[in-house]
Amino acid sequence: MDIAAEYEREREELELNRSLDWSTFSRDYIAVGEKLEPMKLQTWFDLLALKSPLLYGTTPTIEVITDYIWRNKEKKPSHSWLVFWMIYWLRRRVIKAIKSEEEGFALLKVIHQHIKNSLDEFPTEAGQKTSRKVNSMSSVSGEASMVDEIAHRYSMHPEDVLKMPLRRAFALQRTIRTSTIPGYKLLEPDSIRAIKSEYLNSLNNGT
Repeated sequence: MDIAAEYEREREELELNRSLDWSTFSRDYIAVGEKLEPMKLQTWFDLLALKSPLLYGTTPTIEVITDYIWRNKEKKPSHSWLVFWMIYWLRRRVIKAIKSEEEGFALLKVIHQHIKNSLDEFPTEAGQKTSRKVNSMSSVSGEASMVDEIAHRYSMHPEDVLKMPLRRAFALQRTIRTSTIPGYKLLEPDSIRAIKSEYLNSLNNGT
């Protein structure tokens, strides 16, 4: 597949996902027999707090994979003893899958696709500065700012914001900023920018 075709396919994929965000339909992600629901804002915050290797591109352990599937699975029981046994058997299924090269690869592929889909709409600002002053600490966390931004705009309780699908929360955040901040500019999704960068590199290299 040439770069132009790759770009078109990725763009169509992103546009379809944006439509699915607000429809009654969704993509199915099945990991060791468990259907993963769209990642919730609270789940993302939890994974960031745990510094999950799945978010930072490092090698995940059995426990990390099991935890990710459990946090994103569709239905969870309320009884603690049942939770314990369900997590135990989920871990056993993960171990069984990882022992097979083919099944292990398929499992990690599903999880990484689920993560990519969840983070596609992350609002990256054009010209965003990431530097911080030495020995300084922000008065509020980015998580609190994000929840407050959405809750304030739509008159929602913060707890209800935390239950939102992450992609929807990102999409609303992007909408809020572009409609309320004059001259505010957002970058295209990372996957699109990566393809464009690849194309520019190929031109520079004469390929």
